[in-house]
Amino acid sequence: MKFQLKHLAVLLIIAICLSACTKIDYIGEEYPATTHVDLFFAMEDVAREHKVMGNLIATADDGVSTEKMQKKIMEKARQKGADAVVIMGFEKYQSGESTTYREISEEGKTKKGTSKTTTTATSSTSVNEKKQIKAVFIKYL
Repeated sequence: MKFQLKHLAVLLIIAICLSACTKIDYIGEEYPATTHVDLFFAMEDVAREHKVMGNLIATADDGVSTEKMQKKIMEKARQKGADAVVIMGFEKYQSGESTTYREISEEGKTKKGTSKTTTTATSSTSVNEKKQIKAVFIKYL
């Protein structure tokens, strides 16, 4: 029983991490949830009469696939009651750098028997890569 609970807890943590990998920011109107959402990549491709109901920006680390990001966008569109999503753009960018600094001190004795301390330091810098997808939610009239 404990073994199963432990695995369930690990799976839950993984699921939470995966769902949190894409940050969705939406501003706009909300309607009752829909079950089907059309996908377009240009406003000109939407043949039906419609209105723009809102804008969305999805952001994720570079390691998250654009396919997963798209699925999250479509899920959010269904929740907000959109009839269609128009992907307006995709961009990769650097969101900043992070530097790790580590200091190591060693204590020892000199040849004359006095104590000495030697300190060395290392640092590493990594660039944070991000992806961003902009989309428009539309409602058919």
